[in-house]
Amino acid sequence: MNPLLFVIGGFVWITAAFKRELLLKQRSFRLLCIISLGLFAAGTFIHVNYSGRYRGSGALFNPLISLLLYRLCWKLFVMHFQREPRETWLDWRPGMAADRLFNIVYFCLGLWLWIFTSGFLS
Repeated sequence: MNPLLFVIGGFVWITAAFKRELLLKQRSFRLLCIISLGLFAAGTFIHVNYSGRYRGSGALFNPLISLLLYRLCWKLFVMHFQREPRETWLDWRPGMAADRLFNIVYFCLGLWLWIFTSGFLS
């Protein structure tokens, strides 16, 4: 597996982990969406034209899928709780169970998708 393609595939997941506000602001979200669409198109091109030659090229599908997954989880959270999810990394204050659940669900599903697309869609 190509490590560079693997790292590129985690682009949105890593952004969510370290700079989540970029996924929430309209302008930066559009930029991330355009980049993710470009990576998806590149992954499709590589997958169709160079099948089997570039192991890990399926990772290029992941940024768009992860972005859509984040937006879906975020919309469900906001609809249910009428507020933005908070960051819960090493924060054990009471009353943050829903925020922890949001983070666990997104980051576990996102990591699983990242590994799946990298390993099995190549």
